[in-house]
Amino acid sequence: MKLKRRSEAVKYVWLLGFLGFRGFQYFGTGNTLTLFWFSYFSFFAYYFIAKMANEMPDERFFENSRKAKLKVGNIPLLTLFLIGFCSGFSFVTKELIVLACAFGWTVTLISYAYLFWHYDKH
Repeated sequence: MKLKRRSEAVKYVWLLGFLGFRGFQYFGTGNTLTLFWFSYFSFFAYYFIAKMANEMPDERFFENSRKAKLKVGNIPLLTLFLIGFCSGFSFVTKELIVLACAFGWTVTLISYAYLFWHYDKH
């Protein structure tokens, strides 16, 4: 019974991704902290996770997860390198750094979930 409730709850968590649109408040308020709302787009990854929520983990499941992690692992490394390398330039603002962090986080989670789902189905 617990497994069924959990999979039903996960099925709709992806809707929290729409909170990411609150990041556009920055253009009205100018508050840099509102840019972190863009990281809520990462909840869209649960769309793919919910498709596999009722499956029982087996060797193939863990292998697909490992392959997806290996491919996606380069995204945060590249993002952090670019943030660190470019932060010394005068044209890079704090807003740009916050945006890079938020979108780096979001792209990492969504691409992992998508690749995991893709390997499971193909």
